[in-house]
Amino acid sequence: MSEVHPFDRYAKFTNLALLKEYSAKPLRRCVRVNTILSSVEKLTQWGTEKGWQLEPVPWCKEGFFVEREDRTVPLGKDLMHLLGHFYFQEASSMLPVELLDPQPGENILDMAAAPGSKSTQIAAKMRGRGVLVANDMEDRRIKTLREALNRSGVTNVIITKKIGQWFGENMTGRFDRVLIDAPCTAQGTVRKDAQALNFTSDHSIGKAAKLQRELLESAVHATKIGGRIVYSTCTLCPEENEEVVRSILNKFSTQLEVSDPRKMSVNGAEKKLGAAVKDSLKVQGSAGDMPLLRIWPHTYDTEGFFCAVLTKTAPTRPAEKVEIKHLREKPLPVGVQREIRTFLRTRYGTDIVEDGEQILDRGDHLVLTTDQVLKFKLPTVDYAAGLPFGKRLRDVPVYIDHEMAVLRGSAATENSYTVDDGQLQQLLQGKDIACDSSLRNHVLLHYRGLCIGRGRAYMGTLKNHLPRWMIYHMQDVA
Repeated sequence: MSEVHPFDRYAKFTNLALLKEYSAKPLRRCVRVNTILSSVEKLTQWGTEKGWQLEPVPWCKEGFFVEREDRTVPLGKDLMHLLGHFYFQEASSMLPVELLDPQPGENILDMAAAPGSKSTQIAAKMRGRGVLVANDMEDRRIKTLREALNRSGVTNVIITKKIGQWFGENMTGRFDRVLIDAPCTAQGTVRKDAQALNFTSDHSIGKAAKLQRELLESAVHATKIGGRIVYSTCTLCPEENEEVVRSILNKFSTQLEVSDPRKMSVNGAEKKLGAAVKDSLKVQGSAGDMPLLRIWPHTYDTEGFFCAVLTKTAPTRPAEKVEIKHLREKPLPVGVQREIRTFLRTRYGTDIVEDGEQILDRGDHLVLTTDQVLKFKLPTVDYAAGLPFGKRLRDVPVYIDHEMAVLRGSAATENSYTVDDGQLQQLLQGKDIACDSSLRNHVLLHYRGLCIGRGRAYMGTLKNHLPRWMIYHMQDVA
């Protein structure tokens, strides 16, 4: 008797041979341009010069599959990646945020945000306006989330540490859009994790589905009337996908509607998404008519994925009265902020702090966020807010952080120094370099129009202030 494969249960829904064949293949390398720092045009030019072949992701205009003949330098050690100009993200993982369709100025919740791919994608679409609440419940995962947001240059974010169920009760009707990319049995990730199928017992599936129903219900409560909820998983199990959505729709039959993704403008990919809707309808059977998206690995040569888009049409629970907490970070006095802004404008010839932004004091550090974040009422103390900004020193009002330099430093016209290829390699090896002897004190480093970080100039030598993680990452290739 042949051994039963976890995918055998899907034989009546799809081509089982193709499902197993594609699930055994390695994933295609895929990246997403971070438009906070960069543009599709910049990545295209950069990749062309390096001989990369870029194939657009059908549903995300910032997403590209990357093929390279020359792989002597790992793509993860490419300079634009280290600086946050592009982000590694699997193609199907980009779809939930495209369906969420975040808009600048909105209040948006990413309920299970770590490791941060979707939060950074949401933030890029918000263009610094509105408030993004990025939540997770484990310190280890939040550390990874925070690093991703910082490297991406996100200023309008509040990071929280809560179980997802907390939002439905404590932030009822507060968000324009909510994404719940739910914890799941992750069958769809087997192409990058061969162990993924070891955790798909009936018990594991049932336990995951119970949690998913709780999280999706919380997301529904937390969304405003007229708002949008996107539920997604990276598993193939109907019990965690179609059946979870059907359960919530049955519970809120007069307060929720399923939105048809084929009628949404998702990078002109409506026809492409039609195949994924048909695949979900086949799983739903004769009684199913919900236009949901099921992505088998062999449909688009991606990870397996599932998405549902819901619209809230009526209240689902009354809002509780909750105590509003202040942010952990406190705004600097107006006069001090003005002094810092003026100092930076004079030193670098450009505005490092823009209108609508505030400098906050976190005790050991300064952070930058927006007026809208400061005004957002949150019934819990945040884990972190904003973007690392800098340190106050005895001789200057502030020495800006690497993240701020990368975000705003490319526009600097004063106290900047452009390095050549050889000097870049020296810097990435952790070495100091020679510079113009007229330069003094803190300097922003430019390379091909990018700000790559900071240094300190004195008597013709530029002290290397690139972050240690960046130098360590490049030790064996620079």
